[in-house]
Amino acid sequence: MRICAVVGCSSSTYQLQKWRKGFCTSHNCHRTSQDCTCPDLFQLYPFPTLKGDPEKRKEWVKSINRKNPKTGKNWQPSEDDRVCSKHFVDGQPTVDHPCPTVDMGYNYQPKKHQVRAARKTRTMQKFTQYSPAEKKSKTEVEQTDVKGDSSGEAELKQNVDNLNKSIKHDHDYIYVCDCVENCSCSGCFKKQKVIDRLQLELEGLKTENALLRRQATKGRNVVDKFLKTDAKIRTYTGLPNKKTFNNLVKYVTQKSKKLRYWSGSKKAISTKVRRNFKTSPKKTGPQRKLSVKEELTLVLLKLRTAVTNEMLADLFDISTGGASQVINTWVKFLACELKPLIFWPSKEAIRESLPKSLKHYTNLRCTIDCSEIFIDRPRNLEIQALTWSDYKKHNTVKFLVGIAPSGMISFLSKAWGGRASDQYITRESGFLDLLEPTDLVMADRGFTIKEDLMVRGATLEIPPPSSGLEQMSKDKVIVTKKIANARIHVERAIGRMKVFSILRKTLPIALVPLIDDILVVCAGISNLLPPLVQ
Repeated sequence: MRICAVVGCSSSTYQLQKWRKGFCTSHNCHRTSQDCTCPDLFQLYPFPTLKGDPEKRKEWVKSINRKNPKTGKNWQPSEDDRVCSKHFVDGQPTVDHPCPTVDMGYNYQPKKHQVRAARKTRTMQKFTQYSPAEKKSKTEVEQTDVKGDSSGEAELKQNVDNLNKSIKHDHDYIYVCDCVENCSCSGCFKKQKVIDRLQLELEGLKTENALLRRQATKGRNVVDKFLKTDAKIRTYTGLPNKKTFNNLVKYVTQKSKKLRYWSGSKKAISTKVRRNFKTSPKKTGPQRKLSVKEELTLVLLKLRTAVTNEMLADLFDISTGGASQVINTWVKFLACELKPLIFWPSKEAIRESLPKSLKHYTNLRCTIDCSEIFIDRPRNLEIQALTWSDYKKHNTVKFLVGIAPSGMISFLSKAWGGRASDQYITRESGFLDLLEPTDLVMADRGFTIKEDLMVRGATLEIPPPSSGLEQMSKDKVIVTKKIANARIHVERAIGRMKVFSILRKTLPIALVPLIDDILVVCAGISNLLPPLVQ
């Protein structure tokens, strides 16, 4: 926090931000909106630097005239010390008045604690105010009464009547007022002015409270609208039902309390102050504007519908940068938490859950296939060449998917450029290291990895080749149909993943660095759906 260095001055960035968040009664709106044109309460100006203008810096320090309380030596400003515009003659450093000279706090004395006096009994005499002429007249009456002069009794009565008339018709505002309606005396005028001011402040506070309530409930109303039924949850989040969504919210709530939000690829790290995160129970960074449930809904809505960040920002009443920050942070967080849902099952588990339609493939361990996602054209020519796909005639990224016989996604590779072949991705992704002897792998004709599987004792089942033949034999047609009926499930599993529009549409170049995490999240949610093969 940056504060004013003048002794006794309370100007700071905290006070300025608090004022900016307030409600402007002049324009009947928040000061942060474009409708409010009120200038700031003050401006904070930094000290001249030692390299830039050392002489002016010395003059500023001399004008402030502070001492270090610990050492008793002359005080020197730090990086956070500022001087507000209240201490400059022109409201800012100018050529004529470059140094602060106004209200420099030389006569400032801290307020001492005062003990409150005992409360006295209120009387009507305390609340009645008299003018000097009235007090003089009342004193004369009392003195005449004490003397007991009988000759002045008539004069005494006349003075009392005049005093009552003056109190009744010519007065300042007092607690007991006998004025008639629409009185124009100074006291009633002041009273009405105070009432009008308080009513205006009350209306402003009511409007501000209504705006704050609307902002607080806007995101909640959006979430409740999107998550009203199971059908809407499947449409907007990709999850099967409301119970699964609530369980996922409950699971990530505890782990997301200390979530550090993405703040850009380039960030200057200060080595002067190191925060001890072990002793801090709270999350680092600014306070959340959305709840965990709202942020999770925002990210799943982005993946499921591929809407723009501007639209998400308007729906949840946050800035576009805030929506991008939530997406970049939560995609990585969800990928870390949902990755255990993609696992390589054992042989015993596969045999126990082997579907009836695949009983004739007793050793089937996995069915694999590759899929591609369109991306925007990169500016870098080398990356353009690496991502160009001759098959799709577009810049793409390619990934390998392997499913168990039940249809569950059991293997997911990282994304490669569209130029990479299916055979190359299979060899470099680590898939072959998971195979065991006697395993059967089913694939398409493009996967020429039979020799690689033979080294590991596994076998490959692909449709028989048809190139160069006028017509396939009857036996080959039957084999091709049999393999196609068993291999079609991997296409259905990839189709489940591509229910998320982020994978079906052209991926923006800004989201390409997150493609591996996006694939893991989409595959993990797909595994939460009912079994694909019965």
